Amino acid sequence: MSRMRTQLQVIGAILALLGLVLAGGRAGLAQDATPPVGGVAHPVHIHKGTCDNLDPAPLFPLNDIGSVGEAVGAGTAATVETSTTTVEATLADVIAGGHAINVHESAENIGNYIACGDVGGRLETGAETGQGDRLAIGLRELSGSGYSGVAVLTAAGDRTEVVVYLGQDLAGGTGDAAEGTPSAAGTPSAAGGATTVDIRDFAYSPDPIVITLGSTVTWTNRDAVPHTATARDRAVLQSGTLGQEEAYSETFDEAGTFEYFCEFHAQMKGTVVVR
Repeated sequence: MSRMRTQLQVIGAILALLGLVLAGGRAGLAQDATPPVGGVAHPVHIHKGTCDNLDPAPLFPLNDIGSVGEAVGAGTAATVETSTTTVEATLADVIAGGHAINVHESAENIGNYIACGDVGGRLETGAETGQGDRLAIGLRELSGSGYSGVAVLTAAGDRTEVVVYLGQDLAGGTGDAAEGTPSAAGTPSAAGGATTVDIRDFAYSPDPIVITLGSTVTWTNRDAVPHTATARDRAVLQSGTLGQEEAYSETFDEAGTFEYFCEFHAQMKGTVVVR
């Protein structure tokens, strides 16, 4: 009986020690998991630099953005996807370091950036929030994705809690206003007509564009950095380098769907549909 009691005490001690090790491991994790329930998960990271000049190597990986929770209320509500992460850096360091929060389309298409926000703005103090200092930043649309959102960074001692909210077409987007009403991008221009595309905020707008044979498309660079409009088949479209406010026009005499991109910024993509 004494020997059995001793064995049970040893087993209990081992289990207690294992519990402490597991608890310590969980406490040391930088991320609090919020896995998506369904749909496509969007990887998101904190990078050095700004959205216009981003270091592609992630500084702090955040949990993927995805749909969580149970659908409730109006079925017409705009769905907002979320991500919550605690990173191993103070809020002051994240703000002072010159950083941006960048959202990717998917793990499979990691090179396509769909939303981004520079870390900066108006800081709410702990006295105002009743918690830690807090900074909310906007995430602007990239690559004509239709996605935008908000990230809220809250001081948590020597760590920072980062909550990201992402939604599609929150400002009305380019989608249909009502069933059966085509979007502007989905309405072909008249044969021989003209269509304009602005290159702004590292995206082609509108995108996609649908035109008829013989139509001309003009791309104008509104950004302060150079861009191109380059088809995968360069015989179809090759604008060359466009400086700020420079334009390039191309007439399409062949039907088909033509994907194009910026040779300087691979995440910028667009599509021309010729009918």
